[in-house]
This record gives sequence, structure tokens and C-alpha cells, in this order.
Amino acid sequence: MIRTYPRPSAAQSQTSLNPPASSAAFTAAVACVRTALGEADAGDAQRIVNVVGPLGVGKSHLLTTLSARFVDLGRASAGAQGAGSDTAPGGVSGEVPGGAPLAVDGVDTDDRADAAARFLDRAGRGRFLIASRLPLISRAGWAHRPLVTVELRPWSPADIRELASSLGVADPARIDLVVRLSGGIPLVAGSLCRAILRGGEPGPVGALADLVATEVLHRLATESPAVDPEAVPIVSTVDGVDEDLLTALARLPPATFTLLRRLSVIRPDHHGLRVAEPYRTLFDLAYRWRHPVLRDEIAARGAAHRHRQLSRTADPALRARLADQVLYLSGRGRARRDLYAEAGGEFSVRRAHDGDGDAIARLIRLWAAAEGLADRTAEAMRDLWLSGADHGFHLVVDTDDHPVGMTNLTPLDPHGSPALESLLQQHAGTLLEAGTTGSVVGMMAVEPRFARAQPALVRHILTTAIASGRLVVSTPWVPYQQMSARFGLSHLGDARHDLYRCGRPSALYTRTFTPEELPAWLRRMQGPRPEGPYRMVELVRAALRDLNSPARLAASPLQALAGPGPAPPLGDLLRQAVVALGSSDSAVDAEAGQVLSLYYLARAGGHDLLAHRLHLSRATYFRRLDHGVAKVAETVIRSLGLPGPPTECR
Repeated sequence: MIRTYPRPSAAQSQTSLNPPASSAAFTAAVACVRTALGEADAGDAQRIVNVVGPLGVGKSHLLTTLSARFVDLGRASAGAQGAGSDTAPGGVSGEVPGGAPLAVDGVDTDDRADAAARFLDRAGRGRFLIASRLPLISRAGWAHRPLVTVELRPWSPADIRELASSLGVADPARIDLVVRLSGGIPLVAGSLCRAILRGGEPGPVGALADLVATEVLHRLATESPAVDPEAVPIVSTVDGVDEDLLTALARLPPATFTLLRRLSVIRPDHHGLRVAEPYRTLFDLAYRWRHPVLRDEIAARGAAHRHRQLSRTADPALRARLADQVLYLSGRGRARRDLYAEAGGEFSVRRAHDGDGDAIARLIRLWAAAEGLADRTAEAMRDLWLSGADHGFHLVVDTDDHPVGMTNLTPLDPHGSPALESLLQQHAGTLLEAGTTGSVVGMMAVEPRFARAQPALVRHILTTAIASGRLVVSTPWVPYQQMSARFGLSHLGDARHDLYRCGRPSALYTRTFTPEELPAWLRRMQGPRPEGPYRMVELVRAALRDLNSPARLAASPLQALAGPGPAPPLGDLLRQAVVALGSSDSAVDAEAGQVLSLYYLARAGGHDLLAHRLHLSRATYFRRLDHGVAKVAETVIRSLGLPGPPTECR
């Protein structure tokens, strides 16, 4: 049974948030809804406006602003007496006293969409305002209805800043943190503010994110209660999964991947399913804080799985996405910081379009001033870029689509842009006649107060280059030359002429990203290989635990550590090493092999039971267990051709 309720107060309309003022996005959506409702044709039996927006963006608040009576399907389903009726006692229509539309909230599952459709069929003529996280037109049974969809977008950084201040957060640094992590979602911003104001120090960022992530998970449970609570955080932590990777990372029910697709925060991508921002960043930060060791293990498994997948894909876009994921999970040092910011959802990159002329001009001036370039020369380069078949300008924008930075990625095409001759100079013939596709980076600039947007641009440059097959950088700016070197680009030399009249010739760097070269480059970007004794022993211990789980064993980081040449299957190698250890002439080694054989191969019982069965004290049993794993690690190091002498870890 669906019941109607009097309109709730603004404070009740969205738990945990009482907006002190409307945002620009909220005001624009209210105007659109009023226009759509006011355009109702007298001949229409119904007029339906579907307010769509991500979890926590303020849809319920908008409904209570515009309607006098309210149907909350979430509340109704919790208190339903039966399914025999889809209207409140006495019937309900869209004709509400005062001329306001009837609001229906919480239409976030197929069942609720079906219930709302039956409700509308029974209600008859009138105007209805329906809130859902996904567009109703995408659900069965709605395409034929007179439906107008209005999107409620995330708030701008300025509006989130004002919200945080009004909720009592006074410290500018903490207000900045709320802006960075909220991604323009007022529910998230409100939750972060409450966490900060709990009293005393708010704690690390992971602890704050954990409070918000818990609330988001609770709300997502209404969409698909059967989804394991661990699934969304794991998908967030590794930045996307296909079904094979999800199975390898966690022991989840078989249907988990299919169930995940029903969630409003899940998006399809080249490499499987990913969690939308800002929720992905919140879940990842929370998981790092709650499960630091497990998170590292999952990241290593994910990177190893994607490493193997890279060698089997012929799709350039997928290859670029997989390489990006490997770098995210296993990159090290400064190069990784060049690519990934703390909050991934604060900025995004898009191609410049016809309406971005003023932003391009502003950011060209910023580029010239920051790097000490002659203004006229910089403007002349802008005109050259714009005159090409592909202008190559890409903007990094905030959640309000305001450009805060820019790069130029000109295709490496001899017939493409006249700017290439100026950028490449005496190297143009070599690079343009090589017959390879690629991208040439000619400039990058970011507003100083939005310096944290630069990683989004660098990441976009790198993934575009990997997909196209080659990257060329032409820059007189020393910091960008140093960054090119960090990413393993080769220095071709300096340009012959000082193009920008800045007293420094442009230096040219390049690298090809063929399918054959990509794995070696990724290993270089991962930093020192985890070949230390302690690390190897722990990897072997984890692989022994997974011997009876082929999918999880296939995701072992050990699989990605093998040197050149053929290597035996990891499962066979481990079993053979355990059996050989049990046959050793050394009494200690043989006893250790017996412990490993019973515990990992035969699965004959727990540690206490096996210690009793072998007539060993617990202390001696665990010494033998650790000794055996270390000896097996020595065998793995030798068999996989890993560098460094095998060293036992006691």
C-alpha cells in the first residue's frame, strides 16, 4: 500500500542536511521544474516531472519545496500492510489543494518504479513530481508516459563552501577539505561537517570519510539489499572491476557483479564497473583507514590481474584504462603523485568546445605569465592550434564546469595542425615520418589556487597518449621537463630556436606505448620490485592460502613478478616446493614440509589440531610453519628468475 503524507519540513526532507540557502544548481532545477509543470497541456491526462540526481544531491528537499502532499516510497514500503492497493485510502490524484503537484519520492528500484507506475494509473489526471536517482525513462513501463526529466546537478564549490560555513565549520583548511571530498553533493558535505564538529580533533581524512561512507552504504542498501556490503568499497579501492577481477579479489556471492549494476553509484566503463565520484574516493579513503593491510593486498592482486590482462587486449582505449589502473594501484613516488589527487571527483577533463573561447584566451595568458613566455608568441601559438583540423585544447573543470586549467594535445599527424612544425622544429621530420600515431603536448597551465587539479590533466595526457600509441612533449618549462623524465620519456634534444622568446629553448621528450613496450614501462613506473625477503614470504604465504581458489591464485602479485622466459604454473610450483621440502634430509625442513602439507595442501585442520597431531608445542609448530613458508619462498625466487639472493625471513 502506498500512503500519502503531509509535506515534511525542510529539515526532515533530507536526513542529516538542512540547507541554509539554495545553491545555484538547486535554484536552476526549481525553475526548470516549475516551467515544466506550468507547460502542462489542458488535454494531458497527466503531467509528470522526473527529478533526477545522484544520492544526496537534494532531490527530496526540492520536492518538499514544490509540493503540498508527499508520497515517500521508501517510507511506504517500510510500513506497508500489503500489496493489494497502490493508492492511499479514498484514492489519490494529482490535483492537490492549492494547485501544487503531488510529489513521489524514493523511486530508486524496479519494484518501486512499478509501484509508482501503478499508482499513477490509478490516480488519474493531474501533475506529479517524482524523484529518482536514475532516470525513470530508462526503466520498463515509463517510455510512453508524458515524462519531463529535470537533472539536479551537484552544487558548485562556492555553494558547498557557504554550506560548510553556515553549518559551523570555521577553519578555512577544513572547509577546503569539505569542498574537495564532497564533490558538490550536499549530503556528503553535511556529513563531513558534522564529523568535523563532533568535538576535539576530527581525526585523519580516512576517519572522516569512513563516517560518510557508512551513511552512503546505508542509503544504497535500499536500492539492492542483496549486494554484499564489502563489494562497493572493494570496487572503489581498486578503481573498477570486471567480473573476473571481482571474483579474484573477494569471496563474494556469484551474482554480486550483476547486482552491483543495479546501484545508482555504479557506472559501466571500458574495464568493467566503477563507482562514480565522489563516492569512490570516500569509500577508498575509508577502506585504507579501516583495512590498511588488506587494502594493500587487494591493490597488489588487482595490479597483477590487470598486468596480465594488458597483454591480451587489442583495444587501445581498454589498454589505456588498464594501464592507468595498474599505475593507480601500484605506482610509486613522485610520478604517482603527479597523476592522482586525494579527491578524484573534484575535477574532470573535457574537450574545449565553441563556448570556451574566453576560457582558452584566459588560460593562454596564464600559461605565458607562469612560464615567462612572450605574450604575442603565446597568442600566436593559440591561433595556430585553433586553425588546425583538431585544435587539441582540453580543459580541466570543477563540479560547476568552470575551467581552471588547460592542456593542448595535438594529434601527431603531418596533415593535422600547422602548430606541429613550430613545436617540433628540426625533429618534425623524424617524428612525423615515423608512421606512428600519438599526441604532442605543447602547453599545460593550471590556476595557482587550483593546483590540485593538475593531476587530472596529467592523467588525461598519459591515458590519451597510451591509447594513441605515442607521447611527445615540447616545453621550455623545467618543471615539466623533469616530469617528463619521471615518466620515462626519452630526451630527444632541444629545439633549435627559442620559440617563445623566453631565453630557454623548448626541450623535446618522447615515448612510444606499443602493446609490447607497455608492460616494461609499467614495471619501471611501479618503482623497486617487491623482492625483499619479508615481502616475498608474505606473498608466498598468501598464495599458499589460495591454492584451492584458482581465481584468487591467478590474481597473486607473484604472477606479475616472473622474469623473462617460461615459468611453471604458480599452483604447481608451490605444491612441488612443499612436497620437496617434506622429503628433505634436514629434519627441521622435513618437519616444516609436513606442517605445510597438512595445513595448505590437505586442509587437514586448524593450527591447534595439527600441532597436537604432530606432537609439537604451539611455539615449535609456528616456528616450523614460518620456516617452511620461507623455504618455499626461496624456491619461488629461484624458479621465477627473480633477482637477489634468496634470504630466509625468520
